[in-house]
Amino acid sequence: MKGIVLVVQLGFSFMAFLFLAAVNWYQGSELVSDQFDWNYTAKFSKLLNGIDTITSPKQISQLDFFIYSAKHYPVISILMICSFLYVLLSLFLLIRDCHTAR
Repeated sequence: MKGIVLVVQLGFSFMAFLFLAAVNWYQGSELVSDQFDWNYTAKFSKLLNGIDTITSPKQISQLDFFIYSAKHYPVISILMICSFLYVLLSLFLLIRDCHTAR
């Protein structure tokens, strides 16, 4: 019975993480239209493209959307991180429960 509860918790926490990641990604996509923040927020784009300044929206990496969202919408980013940590904790507890059941 304990294993079923852990699996349900893992499923719900994983779904919450996916939902919050999608919301975070959507909110961060606002970076494409905010040219002022390209040089201050698009750190991964500069690193991956090997350039000093971003000149077009096509150069912006998807990872930078999460940075932009964390900068401008920190509550959703914190919730996403917390749900990811809960996924890891649930997975750890499920594995430990299965291991001790042997």
